[in-house]
Amino acid sequence: MSQIPTQYDAKDSGGDEVIRWYRVRKNWADSKSQKGAFKILDNAKKCADQNSGYKVFDADGNLVYEPKAAEPAENVPFLVKVSISDLNIRKGPGTDYSRVQFCPVGVYTIMEVKSGKGASAGWGRLKSGIGWISLDFVKKV
Repeated sequence: MSQIPTQYDAKDSGGDEVIRWYRVRKNWADSKSQKGAFKILDNAKKCADQNSGYKVFDADGNLVYEPKAAEPAENVPFLVKVSISDLNIRKGPGTDYSRVQFCPVGVYTIMEVKSGKGASAGWGRLKSGIGWISLDFVKKV
């Protein structure tokens, strides 16, 4: 099925291939709410994470990413159980931050939750202050 280019699609300077853009909007129909158009999905996700109420849509208007709401402040601190021996502790909330060390198996207190690259459930800041862990790999206790 042939795709119909929109005003936001552009031809690649090297040929006839149309560049497909990911759009960050409140909803597909509301083009005036658009925060940006990105060739790289991770960049579009980052923009949506930084703008409350925004989602990422592909060139056909399909929703491809919706940031999960962060844990409300009144629900922190809370305890999580780490059951795997190779969970990374990172310097910030995302896989784009460097690893500090592995988190030993055990129960930990999460003081803050933020969204970030590499974790659909968000990132939790450890009470010890050493760093952040992905909440995808823990169980809330």
